[in-house]
Amino acid sequence: MKKKNTNCLKYAIWIDQQKAIIACMNEEGDISTDTLESGIETHVRFEGETSSKSRLFGATLNKEKQAQNKLNQQRKAFLKGVVAQLKKVDSVVIMGPADTKYELHKEMEKKKALAVARVEMKSADKMKLHEIKAVLKPEGPVRSAPRKPRS
Repeated sequence: MKKKNTNCLKYAIWIDQQKAIIACMNEEGDISTDTLESGIETHVRFEGETSSKSRLFGATLNKEKQAQNKLNQQRKAFLKGVVAQLKKVDSVVIMGPADTKYELHKEMEKKKALAVARVEMKSADKMKLHEIKAVLKPEGPVRSAPRKPRS
């Protein structure tokens, strides 16, 4: 995870379980992007398992519970890595298909420097890089339809 521009003010983040794409716009209007892979193992298979429980020194261990705890820890580390990329934030648009975007918002609220940022949440399925960048670009002046002359 390398830190690129530290003078970005507006961010657009597309996030799901596998990766996060962070696009940021600085004061001059230049947009830079960074992609973070999560490394979360979503479907861990145990070969030869006959039971979801095993005994170790008289205590029963539940493999499903251990796998869920591991998944939660990996997700939390991934979200903290995404939040660590954000510096000097004015506004953030968080997009994604699942609940990960809400978890990222909760993680951002924990950091005092990001608490004052304006956050907007949008549900979005898969997005291409140019679509994520388009979220940051300011819309041009609204052009009205030409007026018809009065008769």
